[in-house]
Amino acid sequence: MIQGRNSDVDFKDRKVHVQTEYMPSNNTIVTLIFDNGAIIGSKKKKLIINGDPEKIVKKIEEKLVEQHKEVMSTIRNAESDEISQVVPTENSEDLMNDFLKEVFGVGDE
Repeated sequence: MIQGRNSDVDFKDRKVHVQTEYMPSNNTIVTLIFDNGAIIGSKKKKLIINGDPEKIVKKIEEKLVEQHKEVMSTIRNAESDEISQVVPTENSEDLMNDFLKEVFGVGDE
């Protein structure tokens, strides 16, 4: 199992929460940015994996940590006051449903 990452980071006058997870069902790393429980930004990266994902766990973990750190750095160094301009997001409802389905086996259907 690949361990996700969770961090709080200062953004302007508040703290936001950054959560990065690996979604094995579609070989995707998803980073969600939360402010008071609401998704305000995200980054999604599809991995191209040749071979058995179980054998390349270390590489996946490295990519996960890299993406998590990249998003946190982008937020810290942002000049804009809006996360959506700093880290453009996909449809937050779809991202949350994908996350809930992957991690907990539940979702909006």
